[in-house]
Amino acid sequence: MPERTISARFDPELYEEILEYAREKGVPKTRALRELIEEGVKRWRLTKSLSLYRDGKVTVWKASRIAGIPLSRMVEIAKSEEIPIHFSEEDLERDFKAVSVETV
Repeated sequence: MPERTISARFDPELYEEILEYAREKGVPKTRALRELIEEGVKRWRLTKSLSLYRDGKVTVWKASRIAGIPLSRMVEIAKSEEIPIHFSEEDLERDFKAVSVETV
């Protein structure tokens, strides 16, 4: 997929923080901004997936898929956030079927 361009305005403090990041990493501003946004999106996806899992709207497996991380890592994070791991036999069957469909 070709890259897309987005124009954005930043308040002076945030702009200076972006420049500081770029200087520390030794990268151009555009690359610094892209890295910071990618990190923010990863955190947002993890937060979203944990919230959905905590609320019982998705299984731990589906939450790991939303977050883009391995299931074992999602379980570790959920435990560290003191979110109970609730995984029923029905969840296991549903997730197994979903994995089977994806690998075909």
